[in-house]
Amino acid sequence: MACISCGSGLHFECKVQPCCCSSETEVIDEPIPENRRIDTYKRDSTLKDQQSTGRKRAAALYPLDRAAPCEWRGLRNAGGGQFPIVGCSSGTQQARHHGPDKNTLNNEEGNVHRICHRCHNRWHTKNDPGYEWGNPGKSHDPLTKALPEETLDSEVYWARNKTVKAKD
Repeated sequence: MACISCGSGLHFECKVQPCCCSSETEVIDEPIPENRRIDTYKRDSTLKDQQSTGRKRAAALYPLDRAAPCEWRGLRNAGGGQFPIVGCSSGTQQARHHGPDKNTLNNEEGNVHRICHRCHNRWHTKNDPGYEWGNPGKSHDPLTKALPEETLDSEVYWARNKTVKAKD
């Protein structure tokens, strides 16, 4: 029976050298990674808080640069989903967005975006009502630029349609 480290595929952390599971696996003499960074994760089904874990993984994989432009700036079909939005005209990276697949454990490139708060709120305003899990809709289009008048029309639309909270 393999130790916990070997059972997790971390043979370089095995307390027994040579590796205690040398008869059970071909990988017995793995070199220790320089910074001991492990690119493997627990199985998603074993996580206590999947949302939090997914967001923490995304933060490590996609750090924000608050001086860099919003990744959706000037795009015609930003974010994908059922209703892609027109990207902002001048935002900077302030939030990480999972989408069009809103599963935070899906941290594949193309599903995590570093965007401004305006784009983030606009996308969720359009796509959260009626969102169908397992059917995220259209893919994000990182290439098609919006015309200047489309960006202006979008800014005007959102300025006129601010969400008003219901009074209690």
